[in-house]
Amino acid sequence: MKRRNINILCVMFIGLLLSGCAINKQQIDALAKFNYTVESMQDIRLAGRDMDSYTGKDGVNLSSLPGIAMAMLRQDLPLEAQINMKVTNPTTTTTKINSFKYLIEIQGKPLFEGTVNENLHLATGESTVVPLTFKANIFGTAKEKGVENVLNELFTRKGEGFLVLKIKPSIKIGNSNIYYPGYITVDRNLAKSIGKLVM
Repeated sequence: MKRRNINILCVMFIGLLLSGCAINKQQIDALAKFNYTVESMQDIRLAGRDMDSYTGKDGVNLSSLPGIAMAMLRQDLPLEAQINMKVTNPTTTTTKINSFKYLIEIQGKPLFEGTVNENLHLATGESTVVPLTFKANIFGTAKEKGVENVLNELFTRKGEGFLVLKIKPSIKIGNSNIYYPGYITVDRNLAKSIGKLVM
């Protein structure tokens, strides 16, 4: 009799475990079905100056170029900004997102990696905006590609694939963050968002 009770408890435990795994997998799968978009960018600075200070009525402001030249001599050409990413849940699954890993690539190479802790609880149709900040040295790219070409990519909005934003969201199970396997591409043209503000 005792053995039978133990068997019943084991079956119940396994059933609960499998049910929990199915729910968790459903929530993780839902992360890829969310809509992630760049709502806006702000506080965009290059070499310590606001991006709009590099442009005038006739294009690039020549008086701003000595600052970039000095940055190149120091081998430190920092690009920084705040990316406001909108997250929308179009699924029928209410999902909690605990944190994001985010990756910014420049010409297919990692430029900046960061993590933001956000306790989001999004029901069907709900959305919210998550701020992602970054500051990275683009000297290597400017040296390889040419400063003029890099500025052109940033100012003309034609930088498809030049600056790319990817994220890896997670859900919290117990005390652990379970991240979505692989990165989800949010925006393949962050330079377009920069260009909107400086043109």
